[in-house]
Amino acid sequence: MELGAQSMDDKVLALNGRGHTARDVVKAAHLIRQSGLELGLQMMTGLYGANEESDRQTACKLMQLQPDTVRIYPTLVLAHTRLEELYRKGNYIPPSLDQTVTLCADLLQQFEAKGIRVIKLGLHADSLSQVVAGPAHPALRELCESRIYYRQAKQLLGSIGGQAILRVHPTCVSKMVGQNRQNLTRFAEEGWHVTVQSDPSLASGEIQKGEISCS
Repeated sequence: MELGAQSMDDKVLALNGRGHTARDVVKAAHLIRQSGLELGLQMMTGLYGANEESDRQTACKLMQLQPDTVRIYPTLVLAHTRLEELYRKGNYIPPSLDQTVTLCADLLQQFEAKGIRVIKLGLHADSLSQVVAGPAHPALRELCESRIYYRQAKQLLGSIGGQAILRVHPTCVSKMVGQNRQNLTRFAEEGWHVTVQSDPSLASGEIQKGEISCS
């Protein structure tokens, strides 16, 4: 059973007309657990009245409830909604796509580190046609996963610059390269000429630094 918690900040919940409190979410989650059902929780980032810190606190409080699964939905301004009115008046400024990717990449790592599956990150592409503003992207999860790969590779490479080979599982090559080669472009800007190679002997998510041949 899933609960649309969306935020664990009572002020944010009230501003967005949610009709429940954070305490209600906690009580309902415990009842679902006691019934023997699997617990799924949904959260939204970038809600009206929220900020990055409150979003991170929401994620922490949801982790404490030990759900089996989580869905993360960045807030989007849809046509003909109250949020659109607030946006048009300048009372609501949605986070940028880059801010959202940075935050959601962190949340994705944190939930998965706790053994909590993130089964959805972002809206389905078919749902984006009514978006007026906000961090809409048809492949948001892929952007977040690519950001995680970039961070891990950056740690592996260090800050000196030069040539490098990064080896990953074949299914992870596109995440390491990044959408539109975004990660490789970032590395180039930082002084690295990076080549990505597939290696079926590696586990998914594993990155190894290969040796540059002198021949």
